[in-house]
Amino acid sequence: MGHIHTISGLVSKRSEMAGLVEHHQKEIERLRQGLYQIDAAIRIFDPTYRIRSIKATEYRRYSRIFKKGECYRLCLESLRCADDVLSTTLITEIIMHKKKLTHDQKSTITDSVNNSLRFAERRGIVQRAGMDGISIRWKLAE
Repeated sequence: MGHIHTISGLVSKRSEMAGLVEHHQKEIERLRQGLYQIDAAIRIFDPTYRIRSIKATEYRRYSRIFKKGECYRLCLESLRCADDVLSTTLITEIIMHKKKLTHDQKSTITDSVNNSLRFAERRGIVQRAGMDGISIRWKLAE
């Protein structure tokens, strides 16, 4: 008897995913047509141009919450103002307070903070100072 609800849920989920696949296939086709039009325009100006040599740039989806580089700057500012190491969670809360953001955006903001801090770590600006439960503790590099 319990299988009926399980199957119903799975059928519903499959239907939803099939709709997403169909939607994205249409979007891919629309984008492909746009590429063909741009390729044709390039050939008008330079028929010998090697279009296949053009590499695709990586698609990056930017946060609508922060301007480009803003989260990174806010993370560093939070660490500079702190007397001690700060956890990712605490940095997130500081930034949420500064920008007057709602709690329902916390997961998105935490992702942006994590990405910003890892980028700063690769550049040698911050370093890990241990863990605070499941949250990484950060400090400015020495």
